[in-house]
Amino acid sequence: MDYVMGYRNMLAVEELAKEGRLTVIHKGVRSFDFSQYALLTRMAWLSADWPLDKTAEGKRVLPRTYSSGWLKIAIDWGMTLPQTTDEIVDIGNEPRNPKREQLAYNRLGKIAKKLESAGLIKCLRNGNVQRKNNAVWLLMLGDDEENAEVEAYVRSKLRL
Repeated sequence: MDYVMGYRNMLAVEELAKEGRLTVIHKGVRSFDFSQYALLTRMAWLSADWPLDKTAEGKRVLPRTYSSGWLKIAIDWGMTLPQTTDEIVDIGNEPRNPKREQLAYNRLGKIAKKLESAGLIKCLRNGNVQRKNNAVWLLMLGDDEENAEVEAYVRSKLRL
């Protein structure tokens, strides 16, 4: 990617954190959830801002939409690094670690479910392993009106 994305998205995530929207109840006490913050921040950084600027429009990217899959984040965060060389499997001429990848998928998926329950992300299209399609997630970073506007725009572009 040759241009910066997600700066305004990142500011919106920071605002959500200030409002206490990235929390979890642990032992009856509400506290900040770093895992939700980290995942939402990463998704925001990797998605185009709303409203789209001219560069993003020219690239035909979708605003506040994450569709790169959990594997990208898992690899970026080092979640798939093998503990031993025995764990490495050659998949498509690429050294991979399927066991660690599955653990990462499960972990990221659980965090995503928390974000979805909190209304901070919305799945617009489910992923399909057989077709090698990643899910399409809409980041709900604004107020209700702005989120509805972004969702309508993205749905029209995806023909959903």
